Amino acid sequence: MKKRKFLKKSLQIGITGGALASSILFPNIVKSKKKHTWVAVSAFDKAGILGRAFSRVCDEITRISDGQLNIRLFHANELVSAFESFDVVQSGTCQMGFGSPYYWAGKSPYISLLSGIPFGMNFQEMSAWFYNGDGIKLADKVYKEFNLKFFPAGNTGNQMGGWFNKKILSPLDFKGLKFRMPGLGGEVLKSFGTNVVLLPGPDVVPAISSGTIDGTEWIGPAADLGKGLHKVCKYYYYPGWHEPGTCLEAFINLKHWNMLDNDLKRLVEVCCMKSNTAIASEFFARNSSAIKRLNEEFNVNFVKYPKELLKTLRKRSSEVVFDYASKDKFGMEILENILKFRELFVFWSNYSEKSFLESRVDL
Repeated sequence: MKKRKFLKKSLQIGITGGALASSILFPNIVKSKKKHTWVAVSAFDKAGILGRAFSRVCDEITRISDGQLNIRLFHANELVSAFESFDVVQSGTCQMGFGSPYYWAGKSPYISLLSGIPFGMNFQEMSAWFYNGDGIKLADKVYKEFNLKFFPAGNTGNQMGGWFNKKILSPLDFKGLKFRMPGLGGEVLKSFGTNVVLLPGPDVVPAISSGTIDGTEWIGPAADLGKGLHKVCKYYYYPGWHEPGTCLEAFINLKHWNMLDNDLKRLVEVCCMKSNTAIASEFFARNSSAIKRLNEEFNVNFVKYPKELLKTLRKRSSEVVFDYASKDKFGMEILENILKFRELFVFWSNYSEKSFLESRVDL
């Protein structure tokens, strides 16, 4: 008798505990009182890792909410052009968008800092800053100016250093180049006399083929192989000093965000958090195999930036980023916060990642 009571009580506790855990991990969408239909727009192509990933975010929110929050995604140029995504979500014409903060550099004197800075933080460090530091709080303050809610929703991981049709041996070789590089890395190249061009993904290969630009950076081996950059450029440089771990984002019109109940808000947050890790993981996995294909199947010329050039780029990057942030008091607040976290991560890395990676070089 006592045993049955004990089992009954344990089962009740287990069910209650399980329900509690489920309510934390998977919001109780049944409680949502109102159905919402959203249109989302993306700054990225339908094809490729990012197209699939952001489709998955919208599909998962729709499915898990049982249609309480139904999101239909339009990729770049399906409804609006890539760089119009921000405007149509800000205005409320669409409710949700996907991009990267540096795509909207013309909107704010400091928004590009949120994508990442040259020689800055990698994916692990960016995620730590967003979720366990002040990253999301600072980003929300920036995006609130545009009537938007911000979420990290992906990361490219460490990128490659760009595709060129001539060798880059010194800063002088950047002068006069017509080169696609968004964000603060592009500002660094401008300081060396590069004609930096900002182009959305679908336009990059045609622009190189026609001679409109001389070269480009894109993301990394997997995305670059899929885009066919090895067919139009001779040299593939590394490392990606300009984008060590670029933040990809979801942004939501604040009016429509505030119309959601807490369960749906939590669902959106969790799906974006999942996407942040999923995209970085997919890039890492696919880059590993894609770089072998580029090397063995397509005989791509991989070239490491000369050590002295990297030192020059690092020094110039510090100057350019400081000048960029110092235009506004809040910009300096964001930069100082980033640099503080980076300093901590670099110190820890000496005992963890860096030490471990060096120890397995010969394995």
